[in-house]
Amino acid sequence: MRRIFLLCCLLACAAAAGHAGVARAGGSLHAAVQARLDRDRHVVAAILGRRTHALRRLGHVESALPSRVDPFPGQDRADRLRREIGGDSRAIARLRHAMRGLREALQPPPPPVEFSTQPTSAIGEDAVLIAERYLGVRYTWGGDSPQTGFDCSGFVSFVYAQLGIELPHYAATQYAITRHIDPSMLEPGDLVFFEPHSNGPGHVGIYTGDGYFVDAPYTGSVVRFDKVSAVARLVGFVGATRPANVR
Repeated sequence: MRRIFLLCCLLACAAAAGHAGVARAGGSLHAAVQARLDRDRHVVAAILGRRTHALRRLGHVESALPSRVDPFPGQDRADRLRREIGGDSRAIARLRHAMRGLREALQPPPPPVEFSTQPTSAIGEDAVLIAERYLGVRYTWGGDSPQTGFDCSGFVSFVYAQLGIELPHYAATQYAITRHIDPSMLEPGDLVFFEPHSNGPGHVGIYTGDGYFVDAPYTGSVVRFDKVSAVARLVGFVGATRPANVR
């Protein structure tokens, strides 16, 4: 009887030690994930700072172009800056996507549901990442693919179709059917509309952050970054919407 009692005690101790080991392992994994998140946050902050600096330089270069006798060197520099900004934006989007996965890994598993929806911010970041793949594609009136070229609303509908959100190939209708937001609440992936007409806005692009958006602006141009305030001064600002929330 004494041997049985001692055996039970040993088994209980072994089980407790096993549980403690699992807890320590779980704690170590949690700490490792948290440390990776912290590192990624620092990297994102550094890239954001670099991109903001490049955006400021781009603004200075673009504002000086009209006064230059020979605008081509300035245009070349602007194009290089746009490519640099695009690369930084893609790196930020990739890191944020990875960080989102790490944060989800730290959460307890949710109860099973019949369906789930992707957060708006995640959809917006993915939209920016997709849109920036097509920087440099030529403008074509009525175009809605990289092969034929894009016009403004064709570009927006093409990007969001890849995320399962169907938008019509017409800026005024896109503005009418998506949920309007205050421009002060703009997030990456939101739509910004310009050029007011009696039947609605005539131009649309995808906001990327830091006061810039990506769009297919006009004949002879390509998909590129433009500054919201600069385009608003030229043709007028209409408003902003969030296509992840369709009315």
